[in-house]
Amino acid sequence: MAGRLTAASWLFSNIALASLVQSSHRPSGYCVQLDIPVFATAPSAIYDIPQVNDDIEATAWAIFDATWSTPHGVQNIITNTTTSDTFNIHAQLCVPKSSGKNGVLQIATHGVHYDSRYWDSTYKPEEHSYVEATLKAGYSILTYDRLGTGQSNHPDAYNVVQAPLEMEILRQITLMARNGTLYDLAEKSQDALPAFNELEFPSKVVHVGHSFGSFLTSAFIANYGSLTDGAIITGYLLSPYLGSAGSTSFSVEYAATGSPSYERPSGYVVCQKSGIQNIFFGGDPKTAFTPELLDYAVDIKQPVPIGEFASAFWLIGNYGPSFKGPVQYLLPEFDFYICRGDCKGVANMTALAQTYPNASAIEVAIQPNTGHALPLHNNATAGFQLIYDFLDRHGL
Repeated sequence: MAGRLTAASWLFSNIALASLVQSSHRPSGYCVQLDIPVFATAPSAIYDIPQVNDDIEATAWAIFDATWSTPHGVQNIITNTTTSDTFNIHAQLCVPKSSGKNGVLQIATHGVHYDSRYWDSTYKPEEHSYVEATLKAGYSILTYDRLGTGQSNHPDAYNVVQAPLEMEILRQITLMARNGTLYDLAEKSQDALPAFNELEFPSKVVHVGHSFGSFLTSAFIANYGSLTDGAIITGYLLSPYLGSAGSTSFSVEYAATGSPSYERPSGYVVCQKSGIQNIFFGGDPKTAFTPELLDYAVDIKQPVPIGEFASAFWLIGNYGPSFKGPVQYLLPEFDFYICRGDCKGVANMTALAQTYPNASAIEVAIQPNTGHALPLHNNATAGFQLIYDFLDRHGL
């Protein structure tokens, strides 16, 4: 096949293990669902955090996590370990009908409390689906359920699902995208659409993140700058306000016995409706979003393994001299979790330039009258356009 690299790793020898659930037509493109076996090895740790096996313990964990004197760093580690395993990662690969962006692939990583559906709203998708808008703009896009969410594996919430492992999974997925393996998987599907036949591997890859997915994306481009051509960071900015609202604002309950309940082991918590509004919505409730958008956000919520929170510090403040592409920080004006409700004037451009000293461009944009979940607000498409305009200005 044209444009393919020779298989030479475990990953390639296990292509047959991946399965495609379905193919679908979109107004501006075509999508396939993939279940991908990803082998990953990363440093991990046993953290001194509470167990969560019921609603009382879920609230107690949130209070523990939000307490000012609770250590959030290496001082909270009991024992350093290593995690090495093969994980099933569910993904969706979409390609545009009109490839106006010459093979640029976006890899989008969602945040906590959601899975990849965050990027692909089925509620008024013409207004709220980032996937639909991205296809219309001429880009291919890969979205995936992070480990512990959606249709990906749901392993141990304390000692397995941790930040360094998730960044390694993102690295492996990126390598699969860049060398064409993911497109091989799409083509080999027994129900593959013609659009997936003979696809060249991407010419460039742009990494897009939201919230914890932006923690991962910002650390990824800092550590693996040669694997990315540009980045979009939404719902994240390192500042004194980051996470200052605390985990009690999530209004969590134990996922296995919540309403609805989820098939998750010990240590997975899930937001109640009030927590979803607290964290993800902002602006004037009469103009920024609708009750239907809030209800949809509640319908697609996902449990969170608490090991993510204990290990998140590994992703913060990574120095990235190897990153040489453009990066845009797209901040919702009224992001409560990131900016404590007001992102205007919060960005420190000097600090961002010091973090990525060789970036070709660093931009901070504010999306008006919008909360943490940018796609689920009334002016979502205007926010999407800010992204495409930035990428276009920088040849992506």
